[in-house]
Amino acid sequence: MPVNRNPHSSWAEVYDLAYDRSWGEFYNRLTVATIKVITDRIRPGGSIVDFGAGTGRLSIPLADKSFEVTAVDPCCEMLCQLKQKKREGMKLRTVCSKMQDFKESNFDFALCVFTVLLYLLDEESLKKALSAAHGALKPDGMLLIDIPSRRIFQDYSRKDDLIERFVSVIEENGDIYRYQEKLKVSGPIGEESTYSDEFKIRYWPSEYVSNTLVTTGFILEADLTDHFSGTGSHYWIMKKAEQSAAPDGNSAALHCRR
Repeated sequence: MPVNRNPHSSWAEVYDLAYDRSWGEFYNRLTVATIKVITDRIRPGGSIVDFGAGTGRLSIPLADKSFEVTAVDPCCEMLCQLKQKKREGMKLRTVCSKMQDFKESNFDFALCVFTVLLYLLDEESLKKALSAAHGALKPDGMLLIDIPSRRIFQDYSRKDDLIERFVSVIEENGDIYRYQEKLKVSGPIGEESTYSDEFKIRYWPSEYVSNTLVTTGFILEADLTDHFSGTGSHYWIMKKAEQSAAPDGNSAALHCRR
């Protein structure tokens, strides 16, 4: 299977089912905690851009809370699933785009969470993606970002009465890994549907991401890593600084826990 297709496009129709069966309660708690972080900082009616929105696990409940949400994802198939959940009256729109190619601006808040950074495979893509987030925000706008640790790069399997799921994460070269998904879904009368996917992901050291954020023009507003303990990721609220870059990226860098 080609590794350059959009991740998840081949199984977007069963993506929610697979993750609900795999991590349902944990992901529900994580979603609630993430939304609270946002609602504590901006009022309903504020504008939010959700990078890597997928099927709308954050975009939909945020739109339900009267935020104006722009859901951005490079996989149009995933966004199709999101649009099926949209209800009348929601201020929610979708943009099929990579984060690094997004050009819009004037948002109050930006989201880059739930392992979005893993899909950026080189330093140039990371810099462009964070610059796009910076450019999307109003002055003093905020970005919630997570940086996964290396310990989440591991195989996973799940089998129950509805799904059989096998995930392999294979180290290829240093920080680059190959993700392989094999999924079987049982239907109501015994039929089965099978899905597979394969693409590359990358581990990013938190120190490197922090330096890139600072040189892009962000400053640390709050370190929420302890608030999201158990996720295997750093969580930071970053604020758009007045200047486009810190005068000394090294001295201004975040103090990250390993």
